[in-house]
Amino acid sequence: MNTIKEIDLKLFFNLINKSNDMISIYNMSKSKIIYANKTFLEKLKYTNEEILEIDINKLRESIDDKECLVEVLLHDKITNLANFYSKNGEKFIFESNITHYYQNNIDYIICISRDITYKLKKEKKLKETIEKNIQDMKNQEIFLNTLLDSNPTSIFYKDKEGKYLGCNKAWEKLTGIKIESILGKSVFDIAPKDIAIIYHEQDQKVLNLEENPQIYQSEVYNKEKNCRFNVIFYKSAFFDTNNNVLGLIGVVIDITDITKLEEEQKEKDKLLYHKSKMEAMGEMIENIAHQWRQPLSTITTTASGIKLKKEFGILSDENLNEFIDIIVETSQHLSNTIDDFRNFFKQTKEKNLFKIKNSLKKALNLLSPKFNNKDIKIIENIEEVEIYSLQNELIHVILNILNNAIDAFDEGNFEKKYIFIDCYEKNDFLNIEIKDNAKGIKDEIIDRIFEPYFTTKHKSQGTGIGLYMSQEIVTKHLNGSIEVEKVNFSYKDKNYLGSKFIIKLPINKYEDI
Repeated sequence: MNTIKEIDLKLFFNLINKSNDMISIYNMSKSKIIYANKTFLEKLKYTNEEILEIDINKLRESIDDKECLVEVLLHDKITNLANFYSKNGEKFIFESNITHYYQNNIDYIICISRDITYKLKKEKKLKETIEKNIQDMKNQEIFLNTLLDSNPTSIFYKDKEGKYLGCNKAWEKLTGIKIESILGKSVFDIAPKDIAIIYHEQDQKVLNLEENPQIYQSEVYNKEKNCRFNVIFYKSAFFDTNNNVLGLIGVVIDITDITKLEEEQKEKDKLLYHKSKMEAMGEMIENIAHQWRQPLSTITTTASGIKLKKEFGILSDENLNEFIDIIVETSQHLSNTIDDFRNFFKQTKEKNLFKIKNSLKKALNLLSPKFNNKDIKIIENIEEVEIYSLQNELIHVILNILNNAIDAFDEGNFEKKYIFIDCYEKNDFLNIEIKDNAKGIKDEIIDRIFEPYFTTKHKSQGTGIGLYMSQEIVTKHLNGSIEVEKVNFSYKDKNYLGSKFIIKLPINKYEDI
């Protein structure tokens, strides 16, 4: 009968033999394995008889740079990594918990081992992947920094507290401040107070997502040059993976030179406008001279009649009153002409409410001598439309277009000369269409007639700024549009070819005056 002790011993060895861990016992005096469980034998592909004959140092190779297991024990190391080689030469890495057992003057070592070869390969691969990713991130950081610094546009970025995280070389040049001086600082630390307040208020709008992205015009102060530049800011928030705001990125574009050019262009436009007015004035004076010739002749004749009748004693009170009425009426006509001329050249930029029919009448009156001398007939179809705008500016444009039509008739022989003027309201816009039958603008130049100094006339006859200024006035001063096209049309059963200018202006008749 087996004793309890014998049963326990068999059970113990049975458990060890079937364990998932590799268990082995070494006799250190002989460098031999005296026991190896089933898992150990299967892993290294040895039989029990074969394993008992192998020298431990041929089977096992320490990874910890120790010559033997005894040294490992002497250094009180209970966990050990070592290479183990199978019967067919395959290498495995075992992690072993080692226990030293001493009996009968013999050192024994009990090893409980696990194969961590696959684990270490995975860890190595993971480590390589991590190192590669770190290197890629470093390379990407170098690339982004190079991209930022080589970008000619000024760029900066801040955290959600408004503290600077960095900037590029262009920003340093624009502000005269090095990156080392701004890191972790707010705009109040580096900019004049008036500018800093604007920056801070605008930053808060971006960070609070009230305006994102954001565009506005402001100034940048350059510390080195002690001057300010006109700039445009483009700002946008950036977010983490949970869509929380982390900070903002800003792009600054220096528009100082552009602003300067715009100011210079404004001055040029003023000069061109003044020149256009002077040209118009010269034409108006010529027209007035034509308009006054007949009235002055009438006054002279009437005055001569009074004098003769007086000398012959035949001037009656009735005759005198009749002559005086003629002189007064004619003088009033001259006075009205002067008023129209003076009003046209008034330097005013104040808008007022006026009827388009009255404005066209003034323009037509100023040009009536030309129409009469060149036998041009005006066909009007004008609605009663009121518009809130710059009346003199509009009259200036209409005069330029009418003069252009008058000049077009000089380039050919025409049996009938017509200028058609149509004015009507549509969709809260005043539409003014001025059309002639002068065969139209040539196709090769129609796209260029609004260019400054472009003209088909001789230099002595025109400068080519009239239509250019007309476009400038309509688009920039009257907030409208102007275009031209070549048209075929019929009038009184006859077909004609000509040019048509189309002006569209917002009526704004309900705007506060």
